Amino acid sequence: MKPNNFPLSFLLLFALSTSCIAQKDTIGPTAPSTAWEKELLRAHSALHNPKVPVLKSQSHKWECLGPNIQPEELNPGGKAIPAYSAGRGNGTGRINYIYIHPTKQNRLWACSPTGGVWYTKNGGEKWLEGGTDKLPISGASSVAVNPKNPKQWVVSIGDGDDQFMNSNGLWRTTNSGRTYTCINGDNPSTALPFNDDYGYISEVVCSPANFNLLFTATSKGFWMCSDARKREEKKWKRVAEGNFYDIEIIDRKDPDLDIVIAGGEKLVISYDGGNTWEEMTVPAVENAEQFKFKRLSIEYSPALPAFIYVGVTNAERWESSPIGEAKLYLFDLKTKEWKLIRSLRDDMSNLIHTRARAFGVSPTDPNLVMCGNVQPLFRSTDGGLTFSKIEKNQMHDDCHHIAFGNDGKTVWATHDGGVSVSYDAGLTFKAQDTGIGAANVFGVSTAQTKEEQVAYGGYDVGGNMLRHGKWWHVSWGDGFETITHPTNANIMFTTMQNGQLQGSSTGEDFEQGKNPNAKTEWHTWIRMHPTVHNTIYCAGAQLKRSNDLGAKWETILDVRKQNPDLYNAYKFFLSDENPNVMYAYCLDEKTKVNPKILRTFNLLESDPTQIVWEELTVPESGWLVSIVIDATDANQFHVLYANSEAARKLWFYNGKDYADVSTNLGSSKCGSMVLQRGDSQRIYIGSNQGVFTKTKDETEWTLLKGLPGTYIKSLDINYTAGKLIVGTFGRGIWQGNLLDQ
Repeated sequence: MKPNNFPLSFLLLFALSTSCIAQKDTIGPTAPSTAWEKELLRAHSALHNPKVPVLKSQSHKWECLGPNIQPEELNPGGKAIPAYSAGRGNGTGRINYIYIHPTKQNRLWACSPTGGVWYTKNGGEKWLEGGTDKLPISGASSVAVNPKNPKQWVVSIGDGDDQFMNSNGLWRTTNSGRTYTCINGDNPSTALPFNDDYGYISEVVCSPANFNLLFTATSKGFWMCSDARKREEKKWKRVAEGNFYDIEIIDRKDPDLDIVIAGGEKLVISYDGGNTWEEMTVPAVENAEQFKFKRLSIEYSPALPAFIYVGVTNAERWESSPIGEAKLYLFDLKTKEWKLIRSLRDDMSNLIHTRARAFGVSPTDPNLVMCGNVQPLFRSTDGGLTFSKIEKNQMHDDCHHIAFGNDGKTVWATHDGGVSVSYDAGLTFKAQDTGIGAANVFGVSTAQTKEEQVAYGGYDVGGNMLRHGKWWHVSWGDGFETITHPTNANIMFTTMQNGQLQGSSTGEDFEQGKNPNAKTEWHTWIRMHPTVHNTIYCAGAQLKRSNDLGAKWETILDVRKQNPDLYNAYKFFLSDENPNVMYAYCLDEKTKVNPKILRTFNLLESDPTQIVWEELTVPESGWLVSIVIDATDANQFHVLYANSEAARKLWFYNGKDYADVSTNLGSSKCGSMVLQRGDSQRIYIGSNQGVFTKTKDETEWTLLKGLPGTYIKSLDINYTAGKLIVGTFGRGIWQGNLLDQ
C-alpha cells in the first residue's frame, strides 16, 4: 500500500495522546519457575573466555547423533503429548535470529545463541552448519552478510537475549564459515572490549553499500567500525554508552545518506550514515523504579518511509526477569515525535523483554504487523491498533524473531524449536529447519545396546529419543533428565518441570501419571538404581523412591526435617560399585548457593524411615554440578563446581579432608562428570571447552578435542557399544569412543 493511501486509522492515531496507560504487573517467562533457578541456568550456561590455557590435549573422533531434523511426534494427542500441545513443543533447537538476503530470498542464515550459525541456499529445505563449531564459543546472536558476496559474513558470538552464553566478540568469514578471523581489534584503545572481558553482543549489521562499515549493539554500548578489512585498520568507535540491542539501517542508496538507528535502553540515530549521532528522547516508563531496564526494538517498512515502529519493553533486569509495560509506537523520523499505537499487554500477550525482536512489519504493507512471544502469535492488519490471535497451524512456543521477506507475504519466525515459515502473510506456519542441530540438552541416557539409542531432555522441547535410526519427540514441556533401563531398552522415563514424569514400558508410547510429588524445583532430577533396576528416585524437598518403576512412591529423605536450614535436595548421585550409597546435594534456605551434602550408606533399607543420613560440609560455596563416588571406598568422592576459575572447581574428599585437584582444567566451565567402570577408574568431565579425562593414576587432565565450543551438561556411557555419550547445551547429542576399552 502506498504511503499516501495510508488508512484513516493511522491518521486518527496521530491524534492520540502519548500519555502512559496504567497496567497490572505481570511476570516474565513462566519457566524457570523461580528467580534463583533462572540465575542458576544463566550461571551454568554462561561461557567465559579461556584465560588459563589447558596444558594437555589430544585429538578425539566425535560423531554428532543429532537431532538435526525435527523429531516426529510419538503418539500426539496421547497422555505425554496431549492434543493441545501437538505442534507446539517439538523442535530441533533454540534459534533467536534470522537473516534474509535482501535480493536472494532463498538464502537465509539462522543463529542459535548456544549452538552457532546455519545457512541455507534453498529457502530452508536444507540447512548447513556455518563453521562456528570450530570457534572457542559456538553460540551466535546475529550475523551480518555482504549482500554483494554471500560467502562473507560477520558473526556476533553469544546470547544477547537471555544471556545464557557470553560473547567473545565478532568473527569474520570470507568463505562461508570454513575459516574465521576475530575482528575485535588488538589495540585496547580502539578494540571491541570482548577479548578478555564479560559481556554480550545482541546484533551486528553492515552498511548495505559497504560490507566493511559495521555497526554492533552490545551490553557495553553501541559501536561502529569504518573499515573492518585489514587487521591494523580494525578501529572501533563507541558511538553511545549503555545497553544496546537492535539496529536498523534505512538504505538511501548513498552510504553518507543512510539512516542508522540503534535501540536498547536508548534510541540513537544518525542521518548521515554514521558520521554524526543524536540521542532521542524516549517516552516515560510506568513504575520506572522497579522496571528500570528499557529495551527498544525497531522495525522499518519501506512502504512507510517517514516512520519506524518501536516496541518498548521494560524489565527489572537486562536479562530474563519480571517485566513491566510493553508498548508499540510510531516514531516520526522527520519531526522526531512519538505516536503511541497501543499497549501490548491489553487483550494480548506481552512482548517479553528478552524476546523484543519478536515483532515484524511487512515491507509492502505497513498495516500488517506481527507480534509474539509464547503462544499464540498475534497479527494486525491495521498497523497495530488491533491484533487477532493466530491459533491454528502455528509453530513452536516461544518466538524470538519475526522477519518478513521482500514480497511482504513470506514470514520467517525463529523460536525455541528452530525455524518456521509462513507463505500466507503469517496466517499459517510450517517447520522449515531440516539440518539445524541446535538442541539444548539437559540430561541424556543411553541404552546398553550396539544400536544407538539415546533419550534426552531438551530446553523447551521436552523428551526426545533416538531409536531404530529415527528421532522421536515423546513428551512435551521443558525436558530435563531421562532414564533408560540398562537391560530392557523399552523401559524409559522422561521428565518435565517441577517433578512431572512420563514413562514407557514398550518404547512405543509414553504416559504421564507417574509423578512422585517430591516438591521438586523447575529442573527435575531422576535416576535409576544401578543394580536394582525396578527402583527409581526423584529429587526434591522430599527425596522420593519407587520400587515398582513409578507406580508408588515413598519418601526416603525429608530435607527440612533433616536440617531446617536446608530446603531442597536438588541432585543426588549413585554408584555402580557401591549400591547402598547415595550422596544428595542440598540447597540452603537463605542463599541457595551454599550447599550441603547429605549421604547414606543404607540406601536399600526396605523401611524408608530407617535410612540414616549424615551431613558433610563442602569445600566451596557456589553451584555444585556433580559428585563421583570412589569405586573402592564410598567414603571418598570427587565434587565438581560450575565456576571458570583456574582452581577450586574440582575437589577430592579422602574421607577426612578436601584437596583441590583442578590441576590443568584451566578456565573451563564444567557441568557434568561420569566415572567409567574398570580398574583405571577413569573420570570424564564435560565443560565449555570439551571433555576432559583422567585415570586414578594420572596427575593431569587431558582434553579430548573436537567437540563444538558449547556447554556440556550431561554425560553417559554405553558400555556395550564402547561409547561416551555427550549432551551439549546448543549442539545436540555427540558420541565418541571410550578410552581403556
